[in-house]
Amino acid sequence: MATLLQQNRGAKVEVVKLPLFSRKMEEVSVFINAAHLYLNIKIIRKPEATKMAWILSYVQRGVVEA
Repeated sequence: MATLLQQNRGAKVEVVKLPLFSRKMEEVSVFINAAHLYLNIKIIRKPEATKMAWILSYVQRGVVEA
């Protein structure tokens, strides 16, 4: 009996891209979790530098305001 993973092999998973980082302290965890999810689904087997560049492309407004 095939497992669920074997049945869905080759299936594409749609993941929404991140919104730009808002600089709001209360939204940091949401941003980090969404970035982690996207990286694990869409940007696997890429160098760490590529992953960091992708994340930083969404952090365009500076540091978090506490």
